[in-house]
Amino acid sequence: MLSFLVYSLLFTSTDAIKCFSCASNNMKENFLTKQRGPGGRIQLPRTFSDDCNGSTNIIRDRSADDCGAGGICVKWTQTVNNSGAYSQMTFRGCYNKMFNLNDPSVFKPPNHSFCTHSEVDLACLSDASVIEDTCWCQGDSCNGANSSNFYLILLLCFVVSLLATQ
Repeated sequence: MLSFLVYSLLFTSTDAIKCFSCASNNMKENFLTKQRGPGGRIQLPRTFSDDCNGSTNIIRDRSADDCGAGGICVKWTQTVNNSGAYSQMTFRGCYNKMFNLNDPSVFKPPNHSFCTHSEVDLACLSDASVIEDTCWCQGDSCNGANSSNFYLILLLCFVVSLLATQ
């Protein structure tokens, strides 16, 4: 009974979800055409703030965006590691609003939570790399978690679903 209650609370859905819609200040200039980040962006985020990189609770009210029925939240981060000096770019938003989903070059996420991770060494700089993470999720403010928290949430959901089936 307890596992059913926990499962129900975790997986209760509504028609529309809200996502954080923000980008770090270093994304502000030429956001829609900037080469860094996934292509096919068609909408600006609701706010630009370096709080988008981490503590989204500070910008919760001004960055909340209604994604509509069947909406999907996205969080993208790119970190440049230049010999231990890090610079980060982040944006979060409603994937179905921020990207042209009719463009064949735009990634079509699955209908479940999903993350990708890559790290590429930079040939032009020794000891430098670009680390990129993208996560898609469905649920109010689910794109507010950092990547490691997101993986923990997915693991918790999996364990709860296993308990619910027993």
